[in-house]
Amino acid sequence: MQWDIKKVRHALGDKLIGYPLMREQVCKAILQLPAELIEKVCRTVWFISSPEDAWAFTFKGADLKERHLVFLSEELFREKEEQIHYTILHEIGHVILNHSNSIGRTQTQSEIKKQEGEADQFAKKYLS
Repeated sequence: MQWDIKKVRHALGDKLIGYPLMREQVCKAILQLPAELIEKVCRTVWFISSPEDAWAFTFKGADLKERHLVFLSEELFREKEEQIHYTILHEIGHVILNHSNSIGRTQTQSEIKKQEGEADQFAKKYLS
């Protein structure tokens, strides 16, 4: 499949929650990945920022089962486009590289540093 912004947005569907600029930038960042990674991201990752039409929202546990949630702050979208894409790709890197986080378990500083370095390398590899 030849991916474009419209196809990525459609594939993400309800897993892309935020205002129009955020949705556009997430799709542009995802388009820098190879097709097989685009498919995986669109299948397994939710991207959430402050939605334009709601003050809050709720998920059920089943909504996110076997998926990943990436929260993107509104402040990120005040940065230059390259920084926005880098940050989004960095977070996607954590997903693709199967990194864990400190929620529910303690990570050592060296483990965190290693994962952050790997996510940085992932983002740099795909940043156009």
